[in-house]
Amino acid sequence: MTSPAKFKKDKEIIAEYDTQVKEIRAQLTEQMKCLDQQCELRVQLLQDLQDFFRKKAEIEMDYSRNLEKLAERFLAKTRSTKDQQFKKDQNVLSPVNCWNLLLNQVKRESRDHTTLSDIYLNNIIPRFVQVSEDSGRLFKKSKEVGQQLQDDLMKVLNELYSVNQMGLLSQNKIPPQLCKLVLAFFGA
Repeated sequence: MTSPAKFKKDKEIIAEYDTQVKEIRAQLTEQMKCLDQQCELRVQLLQDLQDFFRKKAEIEMDYSRNLEKLAERFLAKTRSTKDQQFKKDQNVLSPVNCWNLLLNQVKRESRDHTTLSDIYLNNIIPRFVQVSEDSGRLFKKSKEVGQQLQDDLMKVLNELYSVNQMGLLSQNKIPPQLCKLVLAFFGA
């Protein structure tokens, strides 16, 4: 007892179903693209941070060497002058003592910059590498889980489509929970 009106309504339902399935597939595909883009952006950011700190470590090391050379040059110069004997007779705040304090401060600064360079090279950069590897694994796992969920969703949608094709939905021969799920999914 298929009337033309019922046939037309069934065709409309099938067409609406097909449209909704296509929209869902498009949304799922877009979500995967977004996940891939996020992964690429984060990997690039971590690579940029590694490059930045590697270069900063080089600059700190060069600066440290230059400070050391500067201090040594002037320390050697003061050692070779007669100021050494004069220095022993001077007050604690004498210009020669201040000069030596300044040069020793520069040497300490040089060591501090060497330490900073070592921290960048031996602690920060390896940590960025580790975070990058961890992020890659997490994104890969997220993508696998997302793909599995998408596959399961499409399988359920196809099963529902098959059930609808057989007319079981209209005859109430399926469990009410599945009907509620279908109605909730399609917003009815």
